[in-house]
Amino acid sequence: MSARPAAAPLLVVRDLAKTFKAKRGWPVPKTVSVRAIDRVSFTVERGEALGIVGESGCGKSTVARACLRLIAPDAGEVRFDGLDVVAAGPTELRGLRRRLQIVFQDPASALDPRQRIADALGEPIRVHGIAKGREVERAVERLLDEVGLPPSAARRYPHEFSGGQRQRIGIARALALGPDLIFADEPVSALDVSVQAQILVLLDQLRLRRRLAFVFISHDLGVVRHFCQRVLVMYLGRIVEEGPVPAIFEEPLHPYTRLLKASSPVPDPEQAVAMNLQEGEPPSPVNPPPGCHFHPRCPFVMERCRVTAPPLTEVAPGRRVACHLFE
Repeated sequence: MSARPAAAPLLVVRDLAKTFKAKRGWPVPKTVSVRAIDRVSFTVERGEALGIVGESGCGKSTVARACLRLIAPDAGEVRFDGLDVVAAGPTELRGLRRRLQIVFQDPASALDPRQRIADALGEPIRVHGIAKGREVERAVERLLDEVGLPPSAARRYPHEFSGGQRQRIGIARALALGPDLIFADEPVSALDVSVQAQILVLLDQLRLRRRLAFVFISHDLGVVRHFCQRVLVMYLGRIVEEGPVPAIFEEPLHPYTRLLKASSPVPDPEQAVAMNLQEGEPPSPVNPPPGCHFHPRCPFVMERCRVTAPPLTEVAPGRRVACHLFE
């Protein structure tokens, strides 16, 4: 009896690239290029929670927006369940919108302050023809109940809720169309630690109950550790390490991943932590250093690191790293 073929990944991203133009300088500004994403490739399996971590400005959010076609990538391929997202026309893209959703970092700015919650959640349901009339109201009530809010919340405005409650509303809006994959862009970074834990538990329950896949974007490895199964580490637009969460935490390979792990706070006042951080600020994305972008801050820098960018190489099953130390 022949073996059953493995299911194809839900999302496949290959060599994704995006460059922005910006004005710099005074009094005569000059146009400069910012390479936000530099040939990024990864996959997301069905029902998997994939984490993307890195410092601010490394390109995490740009990856999410390019995959969703909220911005147009300059190059590369994005395939969702076999469909070409980059080349999709208006009709195909409208169908993809139902299956691909995003939860934004700041729920206050993501919600219209003049719109009641019933309208914020009901509008996409009506626009996509999922329900009409009283059925829309019942669908909104079910969504609110699923994220832990009472039915009375539908009659209120965003400013009447706390930050954690607004984020629950943002999650409900992402669930409204029954998606298969949700990009969560720093969904807990603006919340108190206790509320962060509640939101992470909610997201994990939704993932299991609805068999959702997540791309979870964060600058905090500790948050990713409790929600994701696999993690990508980004630095100045490039992936520098990829692997299962336990392996990344037990034995980080790339020096930048070790820096992120050392920088992650430990919520235990009795535990002493040695913060062996490398000196220096991250380079400007307008003028990144040649070769390996991390070499000005790396304690293991070699001459070839200053000249040649290391390729992202598989060093063990499921583990990739871009570092000359492992060639």
